[in-house]
Amino acid sequence: MRVVLQQPRPHSIGRHTGADSVFLRAPRSAIRCSSKAPATRAFTLIEMLAVMTIIALLIALLVPSLRAARSQMMTLSCSSNLRSASFHLQLFAQGETERGRGDSDKEFGADSGRFYVDDFQQSLYGVAEFWDPAGKSVSPLPENHPMACPAATAALTRLDRQLDLGDALQPLENVSVALNMRFYRAVITVNGNQKLSMVSNSFLSSRALEHPFAPLVIEVDGAAAKRASGYPFYVAPPIPGRDDPYSDGKYWSPSRRHAGKTLVGFVGGHVLKSEAPQRESWDWSYQAETR
Repeated sequence: MRVVLQQPRPHSIGRHTGADSVFLRAPRSAIRCSSKAPATRAFTLIEMLAVMTIIALLIALLVPSLRAARSQMMTLSCSSNLRSASFHLQLFAQGETERGRGDSDKEFGADSGRFYVDDFQQSLYGVAEFWDPAGKSVSPLPENHPMACPAATAALTRLDRQLDLGDALQPLENVSVALNMRFYRAVITVNGNQKLSMVSNSFLSSRALEHPFAPLVIEVDGAAAKRASGYPFYVAPPIPGRDDPYSDGKYWSPSRRHAGKTLVGFVGGHVLKSEAPQRESWDWSYQAETR
C-alpha cells in the first residue's frame, strides 16, 4: 500500500494525531495585535496642592507690583490735570481764553488784566457764565478734568444754570482739587488787627505770573474741608511763624492720596509732591491784591 503525504495548505495550522493528519484553518479574527495602550498617570492631591501654592505665591508677589503701577499712573494723571489748571491760569490772566475773563472783564475792564479768582475757577469748571449751552444739564467731571484727581473715590457732578460754585457742583464732599485761598481772600490789616478781606475786594492780575513758585492748585479732602469751613473750593495752610486768620488751620484740609503725599500745582506750571506742603519753602505768602 502506498502512502501519500499531503502538504498543509497555506494559512493553515497543522496538528498530527495518530496516523492521520488533521489540518485546522485559523480564523482571521483570531490574528490580532495584542499591544496594550499605556496607562495615563493622574495628578496626585499633593501635586495639585503644590501647584496651587506656587500660583498663590506668584499672585502674592504680583499684586503689590500692580498696585504700585496703578498708584503711579494715578499720580501721573493727577499731575497732568494740575498742570492743565496752571496753563489755563496763564491764558486767563492774559485774557486769551475764548470767553475772556467773564464777569471780571465787566468789573475791571477787559484791558485791565485784573480778575477775580472765583471767575477763574468757574471757567475751569465750566459753570455760571462759562457754561457750555451744548453741554449736558447734569454731567460728572471726567478724570482728566483740571479740577479732578483720578485717585479720588467719587466724581463731582456739575449742574446747569447755577451761579455759585457751591450750587453748581455737588456733592461738595467730592471736591478733590482746590485753589489757593490766599488768592481768594487776602490778609489785610484793619485798625491794627489782621483780617480776611472781602471777596469782592480781592483780585489777581497778570502780575501773578511773576510768582511761578506760588502754589495755585492743591489736592483737597473735600469732606474734611466742608466740615471745617463749609466751602472746599479753597484751602490755605498756616505759615510757620506768622499769626494771621489762617493760623488756626481752619482752611487747611489737604488730601494725601498718593502714598501719603499731597500734589500741589504752581503758577509756573510745575507740580510737586510733599507729605507736609505747609512746611515747604514755597511762596505761600503771595496773595491776592486788594482795593
